[in-house]
Amino acid sequence: MGYQGKPAYQQIADDIRQQVLDGALQAGDRLPTEAHLMAEYGVSRIVIRNAMDLLQNEGLVLKRQGAGTFVREQTPARKRISGDLYGKRPTASPMKRAAEAEGRRSEWEYQTRTTTATKAIAERLGIQPGDDVVRTHYTFTADDEPVMLSTSYEPRALTGGTPIEQPEGGAVSGVVPRFDSIGLHITQVVEEVNARAPRPYEGEALRVAPGVPVITITRTYLANERPVETCDMVVAADKYTLSYSIPIPPAE
Repeated sequence: MGYQGKPAYQQIADDIRQQVLDGALQAGDRLPTEAHLMAEYGVSRIVIRNAMDLLQNEGLVLKRQGAGTFVREQTPARKRISGDLYGKRPTASPMKRAAEAEGRRSEWEYQTRTTTATKAIAERLGIQPGDDVVRTHYTFTADDEPVMLSTSYEPRALTGGTPIEQPEGGAVSGVVPRFDSIGLHITQVVEEVNARAPRPYEGEALRVAPGVPVITITRTYLANERPVETCDMVVAADKYTLSYSIPIPPAE
């Protein structure tokens, strides 16, 4: 079956993967039945299932209960989360503006409560562990499709007693205009981007297909080098492309 010493299920997965990459099997095609593959490769049912599990974990195929195993779409229409969020000073939520620019209806659900800062969050906000923070968890949707999860933290010492103490309690939306409204003007946004396997609740909330990773973005807003808000965002990697526009200072 190919490479000496390589497990049979890996060799079968290699063969089917190559058929997908070569275009012999295309998006939406149904793979042969387990019985057919067992006969073709001369192996047991468990070997075929291990091969299918490997391909599903790679995001190449998708098992549908009672229907079979199909080649997954690898080039869906991808929406961009733009890194050029602040070419102009915003007056609304960047996520809302991005969705509406695509002609999609933007909505979100949220839960807010006051809690205490963990060591990790305290370091990101430049405060002490145990200090009060306002934590808000968001689920963003576009045309009823879940598109992003986000959890934000703000030092309550900055917002307590102000009109923006509850992040969704005011008339404005978006971190920059909210803090502008109380005279704290954000001057810098720092982002760290990573990819990893989705945690179970993330996969369920975002309807992530098996084998598809998520993109995680840690974003911190600063007003003259003072952190005023930090957040953790999660999006499915097969639905979004991060696109950054980085200005270069003019030559002297």
